Amino acid sequence: MSWWSVVPEFIMAVVILFGPGLLIGVSAGLRRFALVALAPGFSVTVIAGTAVLADFVGIPWSMGPVVLGTFVCVVGVFLICRGWRGIRPLGFRRRAAEVRLRPVGWRGTLLVTAAVVLAAVTVGSRLIGAFGEPEAFSQTFDNVFHLNAIRYILETGSGSALTVGAMTGGGFYPTAWHDLVSLAVQLTDVPIPVAVNLVNVCIGALVWPLSCIFLARVVVGPTLAATWVAAVLSAAFGAFPLLMVDFGVLYPNFLGISILPAALALGLQAMGLGTAQGEGRALSLISLVLTLPGLALAHPSSIMALLVFLAPAALCRWWLSLRETVRRRGVCLGSVGIHALVLSGSAFAAVVLWMTVRPPKEAAFWPAVESPYRAVFEVITSSAIDRPVSWAVMILALAGLVHLVRKPGMWWLLGVYGVAGLLFVVAASFRSGRIRDFVTGIWYNDPPRLAALLPVAILPVAVVGAVELWKWGKRRALRTARQWPSGRRRLVLQAGGAGLLALLLVTTQQGNVDAAQTAAARMYRVEASSPLVSSDELALLGRLDSHVPPGAVIVGNPWNGSSLAYALADRKALQLHILGAIPPGTQLLYDRLRDATTDPAVCEAVRELNVGYVLDFGHHEVNFGDERRDVFTGLDDLVGSGAAELIDSQGTARLLRITACG
Repeated sequence: MSWWSVVPEFIMAVVILFGPGLLIGVSAGLRRFALVALAPGFSVTVIAGTAVLADFVGIPWSMGPVVLGTFVCVVGVFLICRGWRGIRPLGFRRRAAEVRLRPVGWRGTLLVTAAVVLAAVTVGSRLIGAFGEPEAFSQTFDNVFHLNAIRYILETGSGSALTVGAMTGGGFYPTAWHDLVSLAVQLTDVPIPVAVNLVNVCIGALVWPLSCIFLARVVVGPTLAATWVAAVLSAAFGAFPLLMVDFGVLYPNFLGISILPAALALGLQAMGLGTAQGEGRALSLISLVLTLPGLALAHPSSIMALLVFLAPAALCRWWLSLRETVRRRGVCLGSVGIHALVLSGSAFAAVVLWMTVRPPKEAAFWPAVESPYRAVFEVITSSAIDRPVSWAVMILALAGLVHLVRKPGMWWLLGVYGVAGLLFVVAASFRSGRIRDFVTGIWYNDPPRLAALLPVAILPVAVVGAVELWKWGKRRALRTARQWPSGRRRLVLQAGGAGLLALLLVTTQQGNVDAAQTAAARMYRVEASSPLVSSDELALLGRLDSHVPPGAVIVGNPWNGSSLAYALADRKALQLHILGAIPPGTQLLYDRLRDATTDPAVCEAVRELNVGYVLDFGHHEVNFGDERRDVFTGLDDLVGSGAAELIDSQGTARLLRITACG
């Protein structure tokens, strides 16, 4: 299968991810770039939200509930935005309402579109290079859950975040990403791994760059310089998006972080910061409210990242408000007291939320990986984790930091950068203990998860640096060429700008991003020694439906990839995730199935669980399999013991039918 052959299916994935949001954005009054950039966040809210509601009222999961949910949101948002007097003035007459980020004329629109296309092609080619083939899938521990969860949604007709976790005996699990992929499978009828890759390319190549550009234009202004630099820099980080489709894999985080820059920009605008100057704040607030549920259902940690990133901006807004109040009214006990009450109440609510929205403490077991000095160095050089130094990004970010230090009105952006850096340094280098658990326990104390957040904070700072350097260079060039005709000066500046952008693109695609793609590509290759499913095992899974009837249950060692029979072959495995809860009697089969001819309890468990087949993929297991050599030994030598017969094999991979129990 080639990537060109799945272009129609990719277009359908784009429609799923952008369609509902575009309709909602139009009803809210958004136009042009803001409409497109914010649409994915709105779509994720509608899709993940209707999945919960559809399950609640008993409607099977499909595009039907999404269409209905989109219609309700469109009508509701239209009535709110037209009925609220604070929204009505938007009417598209304000000269610079940043929530719309309107380019000037068709040429501006064309250039902004070209910047988005450049970013999409650059990031998309990296992701395609990492995936290799459309049907490839990540050979990692967590992918057993992700792929099987999609099949579970399709089989049960429920994509609710409150029910999908039941697949492994758990409770709430953020399923926005899984809902997107399940819809893609339903509408295109492609295999699950193909739908996964198409949706991920759509998220990484379109949602992420649009989100980054939107943030840059809010922070710096809706200029072509900011747009093009942000487009190039969105593809300049090995830490994101490539790290999240490599490590883990952490697909829910991948979706949440892709939306995060746009949500951060909306929060800034709602507070009147950035270049908005207070215009469009009501519409920004409504847009943020529409984005937050999708962000939470993509992954709750993304909401917490938004909270800490907005904290410096909120403090800045609070201080500006207090200063203005004191300037106008003097030191008044009432107004100062109200400000103090707002600050203390917000801090209390934030701490309560911070301590509540986090995984169990025992799940945050990831250790530190380096020294504090090394971690700080990696933040400054955009080289987390143990990646080559990204020289171009580092230079631009340092230039941005120097400029921001001299601009007290933008110190809140320094705060965003500092918070992101602190989170990474704590996770990557602090010893385990209360401080580390409090600061980064939300992200499982996991350095790669915090590394993936760094680009959200570094990119706008680097854009500030690039734009200021461009302004400085432009002034010097104009001073030198003041005697030239205006047309010649304009042509030289345009050529110089294009050349510098090309240089930035080339330099940022070396080293750091190359290393990230190479690392990710290793986990998507199906070979004889692949860590999860080998080429022989995959070939056997491809023939499974000709031997195993629908409804039959297969038992196998979940650590060796046999559980993926559910996602890849649509045949139910006894244990659908490596660490999932197992039905009563399952452990007896793991320990003693080969004794079925002599132990009646074994056959009783076989009949109770409706198990008829065994996938024997040996003891080549993912994630430190050598430590479990003495586990699942009851599945060994089933043919020799008379418990089962061989019905198909490919290399060392074997499919057995249990015969000892009738």
